[in-house]
Amino acid sequence: MADETTAVTVAIGIPVRNEVERLPRLFTALSCQSAKFPFTVCLFFDNCSDGSSELSARLAPSLPFPLVSECDDGGAGPNAGRARGRAMALAMHVAPAGFVLTTDADSAPDSSWVGANVDALMRADIVAGRISRAVGAAQDLQQRVSSYFDRLHLVRRWLDPVPWEDRCTHHWTSGASLGFRAPVYAALGGFAGLPNGEDAAIVDAAMRAGYRVRRDARVEVQTSSRRQGRALQGLAAALKHFDTHAEMPDVVHPDDEAWRFCMQAKARACFERRNLSPLAAALRLEEAEVTRAAHESVNGEAFAAKLVGKPPSGTRLVSLAHAEVVLGTLETSILAGAA
Repeated sequence: MADETTAVTVAIGIPVRNEVERLPRLFTALSCQSAKFPFTVCLFFDNCSDGSSELSARLAPSLPFPLVSECDDGGAGPNAGRARGRAMALAMHVAPAGFVLTTDADSAPDSSWVGANVDALMRADIVAGRISRAVGAAQDLQQRVSSYFDRLHLVRRWLDPVPWEDRCTHHWTSGASLGFRAPVYAALGGFAGLPNGEDAAIVDAAMRAGYRVRRDARVEVQTSSRRQGRALQGLAAALKHFDTHAEMPDVVHPDDEAWRFCMQAKARACFERRNLSPLAAALRLEEAEVTRAAHESVNGEAFAAKLVGKPPSGTRLVSLAHAEVVLGTLETSILAGAA
């Protein structure tokens, strides 16, 4: 991909809220990028009171990339979506026709992160990276949950393969590592001003609009394991929950998830063939409703995202332990069928 990426314009939007202790690690990680093309780092300082902006200004002359920044000292409370949106607005100004990436100020992108994002964006419209934490920092149960959802997402792509997905995939959808083709980001209207969940919201909107979302495990970021977070109900809150709650979480029954994956594959196929009757019957929907959804969808991805939801009989919640057993049986069955 070297010839295709030599002239690309890349900007990275990063929200910052009182990260003076962690910014040096971020700058070190970005300084060690192996990409052969330049990029600009755009920081939005969200009501910082710890000297984060002053530290960045002092370090800027020694950094191997341009640093663009903006401060808001209006005293507003934490709002992850608003802050990330402001950071990305700076990035869009730098690279309106290129690629815009985002991560968190308490994170450390892998040395290949920028290059891997650009390489992946040559194949897709949006790229979600894998998130890891420092060795020994994560709780066993948390790791177990993450492993389960990685396995489940792999099953999804076995049952509903799409050409833009990476073979080395994962389940994460996190603002700690998202990359966009800039025109796609603009078309989506940017990150919503949500106190949390702005990352999942924009990716869900992208799929409903028919954009190609690629989860690529070669795009990796190591993020903080702190328990006092900047976003309300963000990752830090989840980590703190695992500290104080040892019980296994409930998850959707794998068979119900497998039904959804199969129906999404069926929806894509029916959309391409313009034969919607089998899908209407499988989803127990009126054919007129399915036809209307097809007319409103630009492609099979948008059609599947718009139409396929819960099974007609509803979804079942089961313990993680039970789900792991069922998922193992499902994996064995799929692999046996493919042999």
